Amino acid sequence: MTDVFTGISQEVISGIALGSIYALIALGFTMIYKATEVVNFAQGDLMMVGAYVNFFFVSTFLSNSGEPSAWTFIVALACSIIFSVLFGFFLDFIINRPLKDQPIFSVIMATLSLAIIMRALVAMIAGPISLMPISPFGDSSILIGNIVISVLDIFIIASAITLVVIFYFIFHYTKWGIAMQATSEDPVAAQLMGIPIKKIYALVWIFSALVATLSGVLLAPRIALLDTSMGFLGLKAFPAAVLGGFGSIPGAIVGGVILGVIETISLGTLSFHFEWIKEINDIIAWFVLIAVLMVKPDGLFGVEKVKKV
Repeated sequence: MTDVFTGISQEVISGIALGSIYALIALGFTMIYKATEVVNFAQGDLMMVGAYVNFFFVSTFLSNSGEPSAWTFIVALACSIIFSVLFGFFLDFIINRPLKDQPIFSVIMATLSLAIIMRALVAMIAGPISLMPISPFGDSSILIGNIVISVLDIFIIASAITLVVIFYFIFHYTKWGIAMQATSEDPVAAQLMGIPIKKIYALVWIFSALVATLSGVLLAPRIALLDTSMGFLGLKAFPAAVLGGFGSIPGAIVGGVILGVIETISLGTLSFHFEWIKEINDIIAWFVLIAVLMVKPDGLFGVEKVKKV
């Protein structure tokens, strides 16, 4: 009985770490949707690009210094963040601005096309071979009672909490954050009040690209192998955003953690007793999503919108 409890506890902690990454990707979905009402289906591939860019910087600095150090990863992360800011601004310029007043279907197709283009370009530049990202923590772990916890998982959870707190502060207590909320509620009224909505939209895309890059940096050493299929993991975060209530930032966080824990337990304890669960693990998130939406159509934290006529 003790062994079962220990195993499930480790799976829950590992699931929270995985769910934290899903939550960050879902946060990117939510931010863009709240401000522009656009579902960015390229969010997962933005994460993949961020992971590759960070791998490139880490590899470059390691080839120059020879020995990995904390500064190697810190400088590589800083360079990746700068890249994500510039890339987010570029995406706003080529997708959001030209298609802002076009039918929503056109914008969705543009983001899907962007995802395919990014995947193809990364495959062409990096090659077909899977890469092995280096973890700054190696295989380090700590022992709490009988529970072995990876230092990387602890770092992922702590980083996700820190990022959520930072973004919450930005959205609720800064001038630009309040302007984002006003723009998401009523863009026309916000513009009449003097809010530069074009700058707000650009800022939202930059934040979304930044969150995607940070998600990729955190996820890459956890999955051990880096390849272009990593972008498909973004589709797992989409149910998290919908589960929590599309457009709800707390909902994105809770939805991501729930799906991460369910996925980890299903691959561990449940698949040990029921082998067939492994075969459906990739679609369990969608089963959970359907079950929740049958009870709460707007998601766990979603608020039903009433259209004015």
